[in-house]
Amino acid sequence: MGNTSIHFVSAENWDLSQFPIAEIKVASENNLLYERFASANDDDQRLIKSIREHGIQEPLVVSEDGILLSGHRRLASAKKIGLTFVPVRINPVIFGALSGNEKLTLLQLYNNQREKTFDESVRERLVNISPTEAHRNLSRERIARLIANAPVKTNVNLTKAKARYRITTKQFLNAMVKVVFDNEQYWPLTDRRVHYLLLNDPPLRHDNKPDSTYKNDAPCYKALTNLITRARLTGEIPMRSIEDPTRPISLSEGYDSPGEFIERETRYFLTGFARNLMAEQKSHIEVVLEKNALRSVVLEVTQAYCIPLTVSRGYCSIGPRHDISQRYFRSGKDRLILLFLTDFDPDGQEIAKSFAQSMRNDFGIQNLVAHKVLLNHQDILENDLPSDIDAKISSPHYLKFVREFGTKVVELDAAPVSLIQNKLKEAIEAVINIETFNRQLELEEKDAVLIAAKRAAVLSFMGVPKK
Repeated sequence: MGNTSIHFVSAENWDLSQFPIAEIKVASENNLLYERFASANDDDQRLIKSIREHGIQEPLVVSEDGILLSGHRRLASAKKIGLTFVPVRINPVIFGALSGNEKLTLLQLYNNQREKTFDESVRERLVNISPTEAHRNLSRERIARLIANAPVKTNVNLTKAKARYRITTKQFLNAMVKVVFDNEQYWPLTDRRVHYLLLNDPPLRHDNKPDSTYKNDAPCYKALTNLITRARLTGEIPMRSIEDPTRPISLSEGYDSPGEFIERETRYFLTGFARNLMAEQKSHIEVVLEKNALRSVVLEVTQAYCIPLTVSRGYCSIGPRHDISQRYFRSGKDRLILLFLTDFDPDGQEIAKSFAQSMRNDFGIQNLVAHKVLLNHQDILENDLPSDIDAKISSPHYLKFVREFGTKVVELDAAPVSLIQNKLKEAIEAVINIETFNRQLELEEKDAVLIAAKRAAVLSFMGVPKK
């Protein structure tokens, strides 16, 4: 449902008369919005007493075809007292000719001024909320709460201020900036992710040196990290576009006033809901990702299917594996499906095997399927992914890997976004029932409308202005 424009004849031209109660009909749609009259309620008792002593002061409003538009409590009170006629204004609109949504909108318009219960306010707002827009907003809501701390007084002796060198490698800079902004929806990126994306179309590191093509080696990577730092300082790319996930920051929050606290809390009130879209699936599904730098890329897919994502950063510790086992057992399902995204190197090939064996041996999950989605040798051949790094000899799985694939390895960061997301979607949809999944999606759209209505009603009762 959504907003509907209904045009009426001016109220100045409506007929005012005494109207027989027996000829006034109550629209069934009214019960979808408002609670029924109950003489046991204090408010309704007071209204009955007022009408008995002073009569009906404000005329009811009835449509051309006899449908009550305004005055349902007054009509019910009049019936309770035993009146046979009530003062009425006739609105020359044919209620029966309106669409279902137009009827609800019209009834709501006539009841805007009356005091309502919370549930009535929610039902009113349901009329005006678009399911598509509500669901879109539900999907977009992500909470980011960051407050900077004030610096303490310095006790370090600083040397004379010195400016960083000016950026002169324009081709290198332009290529890096393009990669960063082409992947804006996955910000913040890591230096390493930018490095691998540059390898898809490597620029010159020095504009006037044809032999300075960007490569997958340590000197090029060091030059890139330096360039990214300077580009953030000069404003070529935003500070927030790059992160270092190996250096987490913990913030202590405070507020300047109660008003600031209330504003932030209400901004995120009843946001972030997600229906369990996997509720009707026969198997419990989990995704395991080796690289934290790709978390936002993979999360976009796992959130769309409401599937848990674990970032292992290499071989996963026992804690996250225990958490997966608990989610599986709580699901009550018979089978656990693990989908892995790891590097194509000696250890990356073994992570899925080691992880799955632990789930079986340490946590007693026997009905288990482990599937490596990416990166596989076929992915590298079909997508021409850069593989200039040699396998680490120190890996206990080095010889086995080299015998089967050779010495060249490829990190997951080198895979383009489209490859990662499409392969993961294919893997997920291969193990779920699409029909039941789509049914849950339809329910989530209805959930979004209800939550949006309740949020609007609560904020209205709190006196929070609309934004």
